[in-house]
Amino acid sequence: MFPISAGGKAVLSRQFRELHKDRVAALLANFPKLTQSGTQHTTVEDENVRYVYQPLDELYVVLITNRQSNILQDIETLRLLAQVVSSIARTVDEREVLNSAFEILSAFDEVVTLGYRENLTLTQIKTFLEMESHEEKIQQIIERNKELEAAEERKKKAKQLEMARKEVSRRGPNTSPFAAPPPPPSIPQHQPAVPEYEEPVRPSVNRGAPRGKGLQLGKKKAAGGNLESALESSPLMSSSSTPQPLSQPVAQPQPQPQSTNEGIEISLVEQLNVRLGRDGSVKSSEVKGNLQLRIGDPNLTKIKVLTSADGSPGQYKTHPNVDKGGFQSSKAIGLKDPSRGFPSNNQQLGVLRWKLSGRGDDQTYVPITFNCWFSRSDPGFFDVTLEYEVNGSFGEPIKNLKVYIPLVTANCHVADPAQVWDQYDDHLEWVIPEIQPNSDNASGAFEFTAEADSEDDFFPMDVSFSIEDSLSSFGQVDVLDVVSAANDTESLPFEKKISLVTENYVIE
Repeated sequence: MFPISAGGKAVLSRQFRELHKDRVAALLANFPKLTQSGTQHTTVEDENVRYVYQPLDELYVVLITNRQSNILQDIETLRLLAQVVSSIARTVDEREVLNSAFEILSAFDEVVTLGYRENLTLTQIKTFLEMESHEEKIQQIIERNKELEAAEERKKKAKQLEMARKEVSRRGPNTSPFAAPPPPPSIPQHQPAVPEYEEPVRPSVNRGAPRGKGLQLGKKKAAGGNLESALESSPLMSSSSTPQPLSQPVAQPQPQPQSTNEGIEISLVEQLNVRLGRDGSVKSSEVKGNLQLRIGDPNLTKIKVLTSADGSPGQYKTHPNVDKGGFQSSKAIGLKDPSRGFPSNNQQLGVLRWKLSGRGDDQTYVPITFNCWFSRSDPGFFDVTLEYEVNGSFGEPIKNLKVYIPLVTANCHVADPAQVWDQYDDHLEWVIPEIQPNSDNASGAFEFTAEADSEDDFFPMDVSFSIEDSLSSFGQVDVLDVVSAANDTESLPFEKKISLVTENYVIE
């Protein structure tokens, strides 16, 4: 597939067969010789290949296939490719296409996969290109925390430098002439790799000391043994009115590299989309699941994945290249053409999807709910109690729970110094490293006082958590075995992982 100029110069090219650069150049150089101006034809042929093309402003979009291909399918594919280019590039000229080269090539890869055309619409392609990555979000949070740490370090050094200058100027007239000159202040340097202990300081609240709290419902004290392992988020930690260090600062976690895979790895990943009311109600809930296949051994590509899928048949969707009939009859995932194999490029390939939606106030797909309590204290301030409770029917440990609470100003005081939290200028981040169901911390509360005009200033609250190495999935999908495509009795070794993450979990 080639967007090219009228002179045969390739602006972009995407091949799905191995072609030498000289061969590609020769094919494109031959194209202008075969086209004739003033004709209505959009296909031309030579003795080896067929050119299917469409003029697009100053350029041509050309699809080169063999002469035995289905011309109707080729024309439909070309029309979709032209729509993709027009929707991504603001004006279809050489400069704009080059500026949008990465997005256009990514869209081309959505249209054609493994050499086959996907049955997609332009709207679906745009949706796929806009998909957010959970790993990318984590990396962005890590980078943001590093920037905040560097900014705080610079402010600290600048303040020390200013204080040293004032001290020198204050003592200057009374200093003995025989006294040695004071040493020059050190130049501020940021060294993020060597964390320093800084006694945490609570942002000041411009009023008297908080009185005894009301509405302290279900407050849980975090165990001291879990406290050090909890401080793995931003170094900007807040404290109570009496400075007490919670623990030694912990270095920022580095993103984990992709695990080594020399065989077959199957991941069942589910994403939660939940809208909760501030009174503990459930407004909506949705689960999106994906069975992903990753193969690192070229000798293990011709396989079938034997699964169990006990949900409604209509909720499961297989990849277009997967044998849909085989999955519906025996829940086996294999390619339509058994002679072909799955890619062995050690990259995740989604082969099965499912989607579930809760009805009304149904908590089936809601692992944890929240209750928010407010009472106005001094003018312009609220005492806030945020309670959580794990769904009694949910039996998996919840890891790294974080609740992001919006703040109008930095005037905020957390009541319990044993809690783990990070405070920023515009939000408060409550952190619970792990919640075990049917245990003491299966429910708890977080209390703080903050400046605000109304309760609505604290919403929406964003919640994130993950569940790793789960024993089951909401979609009732499991992997029973992996066998050879040629011999159903030949089992092959594989590794299975089931996980649950939040995509959009909001308290409104």
